[in-house]
Amino acid sequence: MPCLRNLRNALRLYDLPGRGQAAGPAILQAAAATQPKAALHDFVCEPATGTPAHPFQPVASSSTTGDTFVPKGAKLSGHGAHPLARYRSYFPESVWSQIDKLFPRGSQPVAYDIAIGTGRGAIELAKRKFRVTAVESNAALLAKAHTQALECGVTINSISAATVHKKVAQHGGVADLVTVMHGIHLVDYELALEECHRLLKPEGWLCLAWNDRNLNHPVAQQLESLVEQYNPDYDRKMKQRTKEVWGPKLMKSGLFNLVDYSVHANPLPMRNAKETVELLEALPYIRVDMDGHTRERFKKQLQALLETHYEQGKFDFPLETKLFILKPIDSRDSADKQPKSHEGKVPFQFFPNRPT
Repeated sequence: MPCLRNLRNALRLYDLPGRGQAAGPAILQAAAATQPKAALHDFVCEPATGTPAHPFQPVASSSTTGDTFVPKGAKLSGHGAHPLARYRSYFPESVWSQIDKLFPRGSQPVAYDIAIGTGRGAIELAKRKFRVTAVESNAALLAKAHTQALECGVTINSISAATVHKKVAQHGGVADLVTVMHGIHLVDYELALEECHRLLKPEGWLCLAWNDRNLNHPVAQQLESLVEQYNPDYDRKMKQRTKEVWGPKLMKSGLFNLVDYSVHANPLPMRNAKETVELLEALPYIRVDMDGHTRERFKKQLQALLETHYEQGKFDFPLETKLFILKPIDSRDSADKQPKSHEGKVPFQFFPNRPT
């Protein structure tokens, strides 16, 4: 995609020594102006194969998280793309309030929001007077996030993920808060946690969140059973980011303590059953792991299930947000540890077709 390459080339200026660290408003607005008018689902990329070249580079598949990557060229329909973006980027007010309460009122903490997508999380933090640096390797999304922040009346610093890696290597210990909202399962999370640890101040906080289906809801329960029926390799336990599954993963390295875990209702408004089917078809354990014939049978049965419960009208799809709040251990000691070399790759190549 020539236009996307142009955007990347424009932002690459800010990764060169002596040219500054953050992408300023002029360059981002220029990038936003050149964005194609296509939906976000037209931006696709390839993950790393083999050993990741950077802590925040997505991997093709992960035996530890059960995720696979939607291959290049696999695009969603226009109906499915927008709800899929909402599935991954909308978090309830209670999540942001809980994060906000970690800091004294009026303190204006320094926050790094990693893999921002279109910047919804960064904007929410900026509204709460955090001094936000939005981190993303996709130049089109970085530009969109900056534009949306201006429209919302807040200011965020924007920086490429590659530049963040250089900054951590040179300095470290700059952030009061690091957030990764629905993203850290898509990379080598152990390397990513090391990078987050170096980025944080000793007294800082790491907040990780995921949107999952609420399995206490009868529709979600039946949906899980249906996925298992058509995809025998689907691991329900692995896909649910519970404290029991992900708590030990996040503390395994000895870099963080899990201080708090909470679950927040986060229903996703849907127009009808068809829109929901298109949304769920985009998920890799359906789109990638089921062959075409199997997927069509699954979709028909799924639509029948949804119409049985909701008929043809609007409804709220049962999602919930799981929030992990972690505190770094021995942050000052870790400052002496140099990040591993990951030359030549841009981290956090997160696109809307990434796995969920």
